[in-house]
Amino acid sequence: MLRLLVMLASIANCAGGLVLIGTWAAMWQRVPIIVLFIGASLLIQGAYTILYLRGDLDAWGDVATGALFAGEGLSACIGAGGLVQGIIHNINNADMEMAPVLAGLLMLVQALLALLYLLVSGRLDPAVHGRSSAGR
Repeated sequence: MLRLLVMLASIANCAGGLVLIGTWAAMWQRVPIIVLFIGASLLIQGAYTILYLRGDLDAWGDVATGALFAGEGLSACIGAGGLVQGIIHNINNADMEMAPVLAGLLMLVQALLALLYLLVSGRLDPAVHGRSSAGR
């Protein structure tokens, strides 16, 4: 069930990223370049997680899991920061900008779900992969 939630959140991130990239491409004269970068971040985060969950990155072994863990940890921090900044901006200004709030929320929720998946599935436990910390 958790794997399905992570997959759905990843698909939502890809869709949100494509919308932001398309918005910037259609109105690049009026839309700040940061919209393109946030869209690309959402797309990369979602696509990598989908590839990981499908098993397409299994050939990379533990490197794929480590990259997912590091990327999702960073995404959780950036998403939380963007969410808080968007909410503060909306409180202090009359123009309610919901796109930054939603982008931060998408990034944060998907990152937290993916990190929870890694933890619950035991993929972060070195003993599961035939190693132990005692031998190092």
